[in-house]
Amino acid sequence: MSKKILLTTMPAEGEFVDWTTPKFFMPKGNKNVPLGILSLATNLSDDYEIVILDPSSEGWTIDQTIEKIESEKPDILGLSVVTRRVYAMTEILRRTSAPYKVVGGPHTLYYSEKVLQKGADAVFIGPLAELEFAKAVKELPKGVIQCNTQINDIKFPDRTLINIEDYFPKISVLFKAPNRLPMFSSIGCPNNCNFCNVQTKKVQFKNPKTIVEEMKHLYSVGCRSVHILDDNFNINKNHVQEILDEMDRQNFSVELSGRGQVRMDFDLAPKLAAHNFKRIHVGIESLNEKTLEFFRKNNSLAEIKSFCEVMNKNNIDILGYFILGAPTDDEKYLAELPEMIRKLGIKYPYFNILFPEPNTDYYQSLLKEGFYKKDYWAEYMKNPTPYFEIPYPYGERRRKEIIEYVNNIIEEFKSN
Repeated sequence: MSKKILLTTMPAEGEFVDWTTPKFFMPKGNKNVPLGILSLATNLSDDYEIVILDPSSEGWTIDQTIEKIESEKPDILGLSVVTRRVYAMTEILRRTSAPYKVVGGPHTLYYSEKVLQKGADAVFIGPLAELEFAKAVKELPKGVIQCNTQINDIKFPDRTLINIEDYFPKISVLFKAPNRLPMFSSIGCPNNCNFCNVQTKKVQFKNPKTIVEEMKHLYSVGCRSVHILDDNFNINKNHVQEILDEMDRQNFSVELSGRGQVRMDFDLAPKLAAHNFKRIHVGIESLNEKTLEFFRKNNSLAEIKSFCEVMNKNNIDILGYFILGAPTDDEKYLAELPEMIRKLGIKYPYFNILFPEPNTDYYQSLLKEGFYKKDYWAEYMKNPTPYFEIPYPYGERRRKEIIEYVNNIIEEFKSN
């Protein structure tokens, strides 16, 4: 009899409070394709019975997730975990009976030993673990497994393993693209922004031929708008150019959008536009030079202006991410920000609030400078509790001011 392997994301119940993204930008009803566990499943042999669960998208509670896992009676239970859902992970490890339990995902990068202490048999560390996982389900190793899977040594995720139509956007706050689905053309970002805890600084680029084949796979399941979800898809001119060239070779076209950065070779813009690239999601973060320096962004205000000018000239819409609440933001800047955004032609401003994510230089600076008198995240990871909220570092009064400002600026642009 073949082994049954159950792979699952974590339910949102109990996740720590993260004030980063206002509720306006998180419409209910939309689901995020679980590309990580889909890729693991795709790269296993046919010798196994595979079950994929996605409680985070289904809206299941921890109890419902555990009940579903137990009803399947898997031989191997694989959990994909992001740090904000470590409480759910802890409960699922404690309350499920699978004889072999493993954990992977971004959370394990810094907390592998703690995950083992919570009941995992094995923990996978690395942005890609497909080859190591495929070996582990045969040999059932224990402990920490360092992963060295390379992006071009694996097959892209097979979306037919789930009911992919459930993942087409039902509600769109910022765009109207039909049947939009994400994919990766690379992983990793070498930039050193102080607020970010990206899983790997080493960039791996997927082979352009494979990228276009994956686009065609998405098209075959009904997708008509492909979103390139890379940490930083336009960081390398040759990578982008080779994708466009391969689309030409395969005579394939589909609506495209992607997540990238301001600093890029602007010669790519008209080429992207000619290949139906409609929208770029970019971390602008601030239009204040002092705040750009505080965030350790790799671009200046002048470069942001040039970027916006080039994108607008080529009819590529800009979804610009902004982070508000930095100590360098003064009242004058906040008052002028809406008009600055309009002048730059940023069609979709997306406002976040600065948050001290675990394992970021920003959080470490708050500890070093005395804004936090103790290491809240270290304590939390030892004993995760539901809905933990770290104190706002600059005081409750400032927190209320920033939240009010963000709500007001969202309303201002929502009505435009």
